[in-house]
Amino acid sequence: MKVMVHQKDGSFVASVVESADRHAYERHPLAATTVVTIDMEYDEDAEAFVTYVKELHRMSSSGETESAALDNTAEMIRGYIKSMEANRRRIPLTAAKLAELKHVAGMR
Repeated sequence: MKVMVHQKDGSFVASVVESADRHAYERHPLAATTVVTIDMEYDEDAEAFVTYVKELHRMSSSGETESAALDNTAEMIRGYIKSMEANRRRIPLTAAKLAELKHVAGMR
């Protein structure tokens, strides 16, 4: 089954769902956020779902399922933010969007 999640910016994320709960992926906080654009595709060679975060230098992560890829992306985002803040580097988001991304990515 192919699932397409429409984003508010007009783009969408499409993937093949093989899980028993085909809607589990759609409930992931990163699948519904409009703070950043997360593109996802299935990489046949890697046999994994690969994500790209457009606003964060197209950083990439992956996972065996859509949900796993989004979980790994959230972990990557947390590490990126912590590293950027520790090194006093600018994160390419407004303060409001950064605060919301921290919340969506599970940062306390």
